[in-house]
Amino acid sequence: MAKKTARPARAGKKTKSKRSFAGWTPADEQKLRKLAGKLSTPKIAKALNRSVAAVTFKAFALRLSLRLPSSNRGRRLKVSKR
Repeated sequence: MAKKTARPARAGKKTKSKRSFAGWTPADEQKLRKLAGKLSTPKIAKALNRSVAAVTFKAFALRLSLRLPSSNRGRRLKVSKR
């Protein structure tokens, strides 16, 4: 029988890098609660020094709405009557 040998490591294979991210502190969550619905999501992300996706996901987890009151999204258009 042939003896099994270990495969040599691939030359181009990349190693996994450890993700470096900051966890959400209670102060960060409080600031998000304060800014939600008052500023746009990109502005909140900049204020918290986080990505838009991170802010959106955390707001969803905290059951916060990021929608601005002046937003027309989801509203019907007004149709003039003749």
